[in-house]
Amino acid sequence: MSIKSKLIISSLFIISVFSFNITSYSAEISTKLKVGIVDVTLVTRGSLLAKDIARKINSKRQKFMNEIKNEEASLRKLDEELQKKRVILSPEAIIEERRKFRTKRTALNKMVQARNQALLKFRRGTDLYWNKSMQKALSDVVKKHGYNLVFRFTPELILVRPDNIEISNLVLNQLNKNIKEYTETPSPMNTEK
Repeated sequence: MSIKSKLIISSLFIISVFSFNITSYSAEISTKLKVGIVDVTLVTRGSLLAKDIARKINSKRQKFMNEIKNEEASLRKLDEELQKKRVILSPEAIIEERRKFRTKRTALNKMVQARNQALLKFRRGTDLYWNKSMQKALSDVVKKHGYNLVFRFTPELILVRPDNIEISNLVLNQLNKNIKEYTETPSPMNTEK
């Protein structure tokens, strides 16, 4: 199905939802449809949790970059000293010093890879934490206000967003009320002995 077809179908569905007072009838009960739209980008930008996560990611990245920068400076200094020693050391000693230098360079490359992996793992953990926290806040709002159909705002699919069904601020307020800071939980691997 093409994007144009999806847009037309989505538009027709949304127009039908908002144009009519929809009531679902069954043999026993009737339920009025209460629709909401959540703009996750808006909630993320205003969330205290998202801001705290961004600060913590940036702090970790900065710490890792400083460690790597210090190691690189140490290697450069070592290389300069090795260049100066070339005239006074024997060829065998130069070969040995070069081997030690390559070993340290390899160790630095491994450290860079390990730091990148650690940062990626941390980001994945924060993403999971964010998604669970966002889902909990949305669930709380849905229960409290009786919504039974909630859309995620996507500009490609939802062309018109009436203010009377916008619940992004309700979700944002609930999220900020539920949790303000990211707390890193130990991974199962770290707790096993």
